[in-house]
Amino acid sequence: MQAKKTIREMSAIRNTTSSSYMPPYWGLLKNLSDREKLGLISLLSSSIVSKGRKRRTSANWASRFAGVWKDERTADEIVEDIRSCRTSNNFDVEL
Repeated sequence: MQAKKTIREMSAIRNTTSSSYMPPYWGLLKNLSDREKLGLISLLSSSIVSKGRKRRTSANWASRFAGVWKDERTADEIVEDIRSCRTSNNFDVEL
């Protein structure tokens, strides 16, 4: 009886799901234990949630670094140090 119920449930899912990819995956997923299926559901759910978070924060990713740099020098001193450490690559390039 359990197998018939599963087949009926799958038919109902197929009829209500717009995804054309579901039937091929079912062959791989149907033999997983309930614990493995719940774990997979959890992973899939968290991937959806994390995508939403990434979209919201990707526009302001640089703001995470504001105020993080710790230095005793002033901004002008740091700029001067950077400029003085620049090197020139004066070498001939043959193409």
